[in-house]
Amino acid sequence: MDKTYVKSVIDGLKSSSSTKIQESLLKIRSKIAVNDAGIKLFRECDGLDYLLPHLRKPNERILDITLSILGNCCLEEESSLAVGKLNTFGPLVNILKTVCRDSIVGRACRLVGNLAQRISNAEILHNHGTVSALVTLIESRDKNTSYPTLTMAVRAIRQLWMVIDKRDEMLSLNTVRCVAILLTTECESAGIIKSANPAKETEGLRKSQEELITGILKCLGYFTTHTASLCAEQMQGDGRGYQCLVALTKIYESLALKCLMNLCYLSSCRPLLGTAGLVECLVGILQKISDVAWWPEGTARALAQLSGESVNRSRLRCCTGLPLLVTAARSNPYAMHALLQYVFDDTSFQILVNEGLINLLTDELTKYLATMNFEHSHLENVSMLNETIASNEEKGKDSKGECETTTKYDTSTSEAKGSLFMRRRSQLSSKNEDELKVVIERDNMIVGFVDAVDSDASDDSHSDDENLLPKRKSFKRARSRSPIIAKKSQLIKMACKDWSAGVYWEPKSPEWPSISQQPGSHSAMSPDRSDYGPLSPYSDGHQSGFSPEYRGFSNKRARWDWSPESGISIGEGSTPSPYWTEYQWSPNSSGPTTPFSANEESSDSEISGRYSPVCSDAEIEAGPIGSEDAVDMTAGRRAANELNAAQVAHDLDELIMEDDESVDEEAPLEEDNNKMDTNTKSSRIACILVLLFRVSHGACSSYGAIREEPVSNHTLELLTGRECLNALLDYVERCKRPLGRAARILARVLSNALCLMSILKHRLALRLHKMSVSSRHPPAKCLQCKQIIRLSAKLLTQLTILAESSYGIGEISYQLLKGTPSMKQTLSLTLPYIVRTEKALKKYFIDCSALNLLFAIISESKEELHDCVTALMKLASNVNIKDPKTLENRFKDKVCVGYDPMLDNLSADDIVTFELDDLSTVKANKVFLCQNSEVFSAMLMGCFKESIEKCVRLKNVTKPALEYLFTLLQCGLDSLKTDIQIFPMTDSLEINLEVLLLADRFLFERVKELVSSAILQFQLTPETADKIYIWSLSEGMGFLCVESTAYILTGKMGELDRTRSFQNILNMKYKDQWLDDIKNMILRQLVK
Repeated sequence: MDKTYVKSVIDGLKSSSSTKIQESLLKIRSKIAVNDAGIKLFRECDGLDYLLPHLRKPNERILDITLSILGNCCLEEESSLAVGKLNTFGPLVNILKTVCRDSIVGRACRLVGNLAQRISNAEILHNHGTVSALVTLIESRDKNTSYPTLTMAVRAIRQLWMVIDKRDEMLSLNTVRCVAILLTTECESAGIIKSANPAKETEGLRKSQEELITGILKCLGYFTTHTASLCAEQMQGDGRGYQCLVALTKIYESLALKCLMNLCYLSSCRPLLGTAGLVECLVGILQKISDVAWWPEGTARALAQLSGESVNRSRLRCCTGLPLLVTAARSNPYAMHALLQYVFDDTSFQILVNEGLINLLTDELTKYLATMNFEHSHLENVSMLNETIASNEEKGKDSKGECETTTKYDTSTSEAKGSLFMRRRSQLSSKNEDELKVVIERDNMIVGFVDAVDSDASDDSHSDDENLLPKRKSFKRARSRSPIIAKKSQLIKMACKDWSAGVYWEPKSPEWPSISQQPGSHSAMSPDRSDYGPLSPYSDGHQSGFSPEYRGFSNKRARWDWSPESGISIGEGSTPSPYWTEYQWSPNSSGPTTPFSANEESSDSEISGRYSPVCSDAEIEAGPIGSEDAVDMTAGRRAANELNAAQVAHDLDELIMEDDESVDEEAPLEEDNNKMDTNTKSSRIACILVLLFRVSHGACSSYGAIREEPVSNHTLELLTGRECLNALLDYVERCKRPLGRAARILARVLSNALCLMSILKHRLALRLHKMSVSSRHPPAKCLQCKQIIRLSAKLLTQLTILAESSYGIGEISYQLLKGTPSMKQTLSLTLPYIVRTEKALKKYFIDCSALNLLFAIISESKEELHDCVTALMKLASNVNIKDPKTLENRFKDKVCVGYDPMLDNLSADDIVTFELDDLSTVKANKVFLCQNSEVFSAMLMGCFKESIEKCVRLKNVTKPALEYLFTLLQCGLDSLKTDIQIFPMTDSLEINLEVLLLADRFLFERVKELVSSAILQFQLTPETADKIYIWSLSEGMGFLCVESTAYILTGKMGELDRTRSFQNILNMKYKDQWLDDIKNMILRQLVK
């Protein structure tokens, strides 16, 4: 095709003959405007300039062909823009308003739709009243209006909807309602929904009608990207719009489902959608698909959104949809956050637990830990940390002084309300990234879960309670309180008594972030979408066919064509947006205020602003808090037989309620460039911990009731799996707030008697012991490590209470006698870590033969030697085997001396020479030896041959040892009257041990006693204890055997040194004797 031919055909348009014009138009349509090349050539030959005037001619045949050609031309972008510049919009709108012929109207609608694909053309079409004409066309349709014409009209409206600034105007013209009513009418006529007129016969779907319904669904899909309440209201049409969309999911599942899921982002729509049957419809669709990866994209998030209202939560429960939510939560973060909606509904929550919620949470926690680093603060600013700790201690002292005197507190109710309101609001609006928090919208309320105890209830509260608790025993607490106590919110005091501690409720107000709008747009945008802008594929240049929301979401199916601009309405059932911190978390001046209880003591009540439907534990009356240091094992031994269950529980509660205020003050907060990623990750782990914390409180039979222990909490037992408990401990060891929700979960599990056997089975006591005696960083320089050590020690003490209770003794005794070999072995190894009292020790280790089992384990090397040695050390300490070094403190110091025989003034007859095995000799004062030793007196002055010999032979004696013995005699150690303060001692342990034998051989009882004491005091060390024991059995005739054994068991040494000593002895031939000595020593203490 050449340009000459095109120009010749265009010349025919200049003719005055209608026939000639029609022939030229037909040639253009059939031969020229058939592809992009022909359209381009036609435009370059100025064909559009001659074609457009025919829109104004009354000849319907010419008008029909002209509209057809223009419709084809406007498929090409440059031609479409050229047509727009030629002022064709007025005539086109007039055609829509005045022409009655169906084919012409249909082609005009098609041309409008093609022109509106370019935003510049669409804006001008709006200005010419095109929308009004299209709406009138649809509303005034009759039986002569064909389905293709209506399809083109709906398509034109859809394209005009892309002009964001004109959407409010289109809504004012009831455009959305018009299209929705058209859909309802067609579905009614096709029998898809029940007819309002039962007598009217329904017709089946025809192909053209199917195309119309498809076009309408596409149009409604684009309407639903505009999250405005008026738009959603008009989507109802005559009141059956949502019902119609639900019914259409059976035929047009993908298109209808997209519309419905987009509507789920509006909280005002969700109850109506539930009434229309969307919940049951969605559940029915998803139940047919076993693999979550093949679910229609967005359905998991729709389930999450629908969970925001009570009516839909009830429907989801009744139609067995809760298992789907658990399944979706494994891969969809919105579904995970939606599970928080059910923590207040005990029935639904128990269903979730039965459907594998705990396994899900354990897996998610483990996955999070795989990439979690240690968040301790020791490397950031040690000096500032120490200063903060010191300041907190001073603050505690001050509050202690103030608590001693009761003062009158008469702050007005209005001030108290304002103070509480600001405190609770600050928890949600805080930008502190150290706090784990997640926010959801539930039943038109904003609910925030904050994993942080109020900073006011940290060190101050610890000091306050330390002084207040003893007064409870003798005085009724007065109403008047000191200012420091009175200013604290009682909400936080429920930290470990009520599962909803850290849950804040605020009424949703007009000032909530949903009012934030995209610049240049009148549509409401949620905060987490404000930076993205509209998500329609044609409204912001995203021509990829899906919105930015789904760009990073990998899936096996085709992506959505549209999604709501807001993405998520105000955080419903999902993670809080990272941009929410830019908005106020609670109303400032308008909207309902936060509920407040006039009585500060009644923080459990609903009027206190904290709805707590789940039962809380009984309040425990306890004595004053002890200043126990977890590292000080001696103090632990002193209190071993004085444990009080109430005191331990109170200490554990108070420890967990201490907030990491000093961590917050270490350094000023800085804006993180990766704030969105961090917040998303932290909110997910916060969600996991909230759900686990809720699980730990089990089922509740009444709202607001106090639940007395013990409780048959079988749900709590589900948390006692090895993976779950170890994951929680791993998190506590690494996180920046070791005393947060994870610690409270562990505290509840370890406080429940029904969980005892599972805990012991998984050897949690061994893990807690290691945490209590070792840390990643020096506790003096790391607040987190210090808290972890204290927490693990308290948890171990709580296990002690359970193991020594009547219930614990019965259960453990049964397992030791009738349990499996594996369980017996585990209990024998674990019990020494937690059992302290004499009654329980005798029951377990003598009556139930746990002691024999433990030594059999060591003898047969069935367990790690380190754990066995530590168990023996704990057991020895619990049966009160003393460290011999603490009993031997006779000498102030030692001094090294040499041997001086002092023979200068003696005659030859008064000097005796001893010849030793190595032929060396030692000279000594013969008279002095005879005066101090009956053995030497008999040898040198008696009837033996040595008495007449000048050189006496001594066997099994070394020269250094003999000289040292004579030196001790010269120092007067054999005299009872001598008071030795500084002991003359040689540095060689071997010499000292040999002198001990020589003192016994030559009957120097006083010397033997003093040398023995000196060895224990100065030379019994972790490095020499095993050597002394081996010497005692091999050469030492049992000397120092008991002392070295006791020292290896309970002496002050590291666990590695103790294990090394054990290993050295076990590797010798004295293994059986060594184990018997330990066993007999423990038995003597148990049966005495």
